[in-house]
Amino acid sequence: AMERPFWSGALIGGVVAVGAACLQLPVPWPYPDRLAVIAEEASRINNEEPYDATEKWARNGSQAGLHLLNPTRVAFFNDKIRGTIESPFHVLDMGCGGGLVSNALAGLPNYASIDGVDLSAPALSYASMVAEQLPGEPRPRFQNASLYTLPFKDGVYNAVVMSDVLEHLHDVPRALSEAYRVLRPGGILVFDTIDRSVATYIVAILGAEYIVGIINKGSHDWRLFLRPDELGRGLEGAGFKDFAYEGFQPSVRALAELSAFSYGLLAAESMSGGWGIEPPSPLMVSYIGHAVKPR
Repeated sequence: AMERPFWSGALIGGVVAVGAACLQLPVPWPYPDRLAVIAEEASRINNEEPYDATEKWARNGSQAGLHLLNPTRVAFFNDKIRGTIESPFHVLDMGCGGGLVSNALAGLPNYASIDGVDLSAPALSYASMVAEQLPGEPRPRFQNASLYTLPFKDGVYNAVVMSDVLEHLHDVPRALSEAYRVLRPGGILVFDTIDRSVATYIVAILGAEYIVGIINKGSHDWRLFLRPDELGRGLEGAGFKDFAYEGFQPSVRALAELSAFSYGLLAAESMSGGWGIEPPSPLMVSYIGHAVKPR
């Protein structure tokens, strides 16, 4: 795993403090323990408003960036699933949002069933609408449920997806334990999430939310981002093994197009920039990877 230099904590604190002061934001000092249960009222994240309308999940909606990164992450997830377990694949998409991952996987061979759960009714409505238009089977099934108390029996799935959701959770260990519980022995968990670093404060908070406005203000709380070492400890605590990850980075073109889109200068249909997989580094914004439930 990538190790951070000893001075990185001080550098992170300095950059975060300066950036927050320039935009008159409260200084987001990291939580003492990201794997502890964090009271919702103690965080500054809006897990409802950015996702509270069906149209926000459309390609030309406020979640347009997710449509750009989706092909790369789905291809990564599919490769890991096929390389780790035998078909047919029975998948649970935890925190599925608008169903971008679920509905994309459904169009690939050997996926026998896909379930998605989320707490956002508008997001689930968009996911179901897209699923109904898919040409064949399986059509993913979506339902309203909490990641902390999944409405499924033990060992139902051989693959679990946690995409773009870990950074929204106030009780990471509980959600990971639920993922472990519903997986069969030998099953795989695939994920992508945002690192907590200087780079992510600059790009994901200052840039994306407050300067360019690619996403709504309050969509994220930098303190809730997970460093890879923290996620690794959480996965190990839940019982997983073989944790591995790569950097998951937007291209310069994708950032430029999303910026132009946010200012109304470019139509969503004209955007073609994407995300790439690369070795982990201190400058990575997001990371993508997997872990396995022992047999």
